[in-house]
Amino acid sequence: MVRVYRKDLDTFYEVSEERAIELEQVGYSRDPSVAGTDFGGSDMSAVQETQRQETEGYQIGQAMFAFLPESVLNAFAKEWVKSGDPDIAIGATRNTSEWKESFGYLKRADGSLIMDEVSALSTIATYKQTLGEVGIQDFTDFEDDFQQLVTSEVSGAEFQQRIDIVYSGIQDQIPEVERLFREQYNINVDQPTIFAALINPKIQDKVLAGDIATIQLQAEATSRGFSRTFAQFEALRKQGLTQASARQLYSQAGAAMQSAANVGRNLQLETLEKAALGDTAANRRLQRIQAEIQSQGGLTLGAAKKGDEVTGLIEN
Repeated sequence: MVRVYRKDLDTFYEVSEERAIELEQVGYSRDPSVAGTDFGGSDMSAVQETQRQETEGYQIGQAMFAFLPESVLNAFAKEWVKSGDPDIAIGATRNTSEWKESFGYLKRADGSLIMDEVSALSTIATYKQTLGEVGIQDFTDFEDDFQQLVTSEVSGAEFQQRIDIVYSGIQDQIPEVERLFREQYNINVDQPTIFAALINPKIQDKVLAGDIATIQLQAEATSRGFSRTFAQFEALRKQGLTQASARQLYSQAGAAMQSAANVGRNLQLETLEKAALGDTAANRRLQRIQAEIQSQGGLTLGAAKKGDEVTGLIEN
């Protein structure tokens, strides 16, 4: 940095070499002995005066708000010229087009800020760190989502929790969930890319607790040899079948169906699914088959409950 001096000012400005050359053309000097003396009647134009003050305002902006983009710092410098007060200048800057382009998502309808700029950038940095932990390194397609999350006041911790829910669901059931996810969304790439596709372009409850939950139900069944369409598992999920219930149901369904076949009864998977969801007719059918099986010893069929929650079949 280079120090330049003015005859009507006792102090100096620190500027780049390129800027120092420009200022020397309009009466500034690198010689400290000129500081505080008079210009001797030299007349600087209004444009030169404004530019000189904007330079100082830019430096103040850099010192106080170094994280701001270049365009916003320039807008701050112009606003500082008007008041000479950094607090007033930053407030006015937040009404400029430059600020709105970079940070418009921070302003509520009533004009108040959801959070200040540095807090927003810090929060977005935590979002990126969370995605980085699951292998996502390219955030280009996530920028709008990040801003929407900040607008919705989703903290870094809450975002971490949301991502953990989805990611753990995939991790716990690899390779089955990955295979089903590829089939459902027609994607055949590496795991981080699959995961990125799952939560992009908009991270919503439907994605976080809907599609992934359905795929998890499907994985519980297909990993045990039971084939169903995504739409059928979506319907079961919406009727209340949880992953825990599905795990118990499908892990015991094969044995239950075989026990029924051994006594000459045809027990369908659909009946077991309906029973797990509390269907009265399905439970009555299971009770009749159970009576025949128990006469020969074997499985107890039916939906076990813990409180109001259906947990699946129980082996005796």
